[in-house]
Amino acid sequence: MKAVLLKKLRRLQAQQGFTLLEILVVLTIMGFLIAMVAPRLAGISGGAVDTVCDSNQNRMVSYLGAYFEKTARFPDKLTNLVDRLNTGTSGAFQIPAVSDDNSENGAETLAAEFNERNHFRIHYLNASEAAELKSLGIANLFNLNAYDYLNEAGTAIKSDYAATAALATTLGVENPNEIDLAVPTNRGPAMEAVKVTTTGNTSGVLTTPLAVAMVGMGIPTNSGSQFTVTMDERGWGEPDFLGRIVLGMGPESSLITSGIISNAAHCPGGIQNAANVTYNDYNVVLPRLAATEARLDVTSALPAGMNPESLTAVSYDDEPDSSYNLATNTSNLRTRTFDITVAQESYQYATQCPEGHMYPEDDGEFWGISLDGDSTLD
Repeated sequence: MKAVLLKKLRRLQAQQGFTLLEILVVLTIMGFLIAMVAPRLAGISGGAVDTVCDSNQNRMVSYLGAYFEKTARFPDKLTNLVDRLNTGTSGAFQIPAVSDDNSENGAETLAAEFNERNHFRIHYLNASEAAELKSLGIANLFNLNAYDYLNEAGTAIKSDYAATAALATTLGVENPNEIDLAVPTNRGPAMEAVKVTTTGNTSGVLTTPLAVAMVGMGIPTNSGSQFTVTMDERGWGEPDFLGRIVLGMGPESSLITSGIISNAAHCPGGIQNAANVTYNDYNVVLPRLAATEARLDVTSALPAGMNPESLTAVSYDDEPDSSYNLATNTSNLRTRTFDITVAQESYQYATQCPEGHMYPEDDGEFWGISLDGDSTLD
């Protein structure tokens, strides 16, 4: 019996665990391995996000093509990327809040890159544009009405968000919005259903105003005739988007309710950025409307010095320095001249993810556009 007990004791002594020093050595080696591998894994993850996003947009183009083949129209019930400032018939609208990429003050509506690539402006439709939208199949819209820049009560701008130039100065930060945001008189409901109506006066001014998000320019009042144009000439996503309406393809879209697809895809990059941004649907950039072209084709419609029939753009991955000159183009960057007074055919639509990337991407990551007619990029 004693011999058996001694044998078991020796066996237990032989099965001792690792010493503390051995464990520390193993943990140190694992730390070095993680430090070396993690950056590469992060790169793989970032590439995977882009691949999934491109795949989503590729499918979206196919689905839109299938919908066209089936109906000869665009999907109805798209998302109108605006916040309504009052619910009366004099309706005023603004572009939703742009993210300041500060999760501590909560998420805002649009990704900063989405706005930077498009420089959205409010554009009030006239009766001719409304009629053309309806002819394209877009008879109903949902106003986004996110109001993510307001406090919980919805009565004021949240205290740590620079929604205006004055607040930006007070807070010592940049205003992420290109136009100052206002507190609504009456908030509209989220995803507010509205009909595209064509009723107006003899000048084409709509009786019930309706505004949309337009790339780079827009007529900012219901009875106005002159476009406001951003003069920021760098960091554009696509120069030919100027003067085109952007609408979202959410779960309410007839692309989904008709059964073409089962649900609305979300951008993986937007999911990762949910702490800063609330809007995460893919978007369709409509062709430039003939009715919009007619409004552009007026001498006084655009700022002095801007030639809408001949805008020069340059494509780049790395932004040119301040001395870059389009005329000499010593960097041999790809240049292009385009005309925004030309109406486009219905098939000339494009898609964008909620971070502003289009599919397929153009030659360069960004475009610079000479909007004021000179040879510099301001």
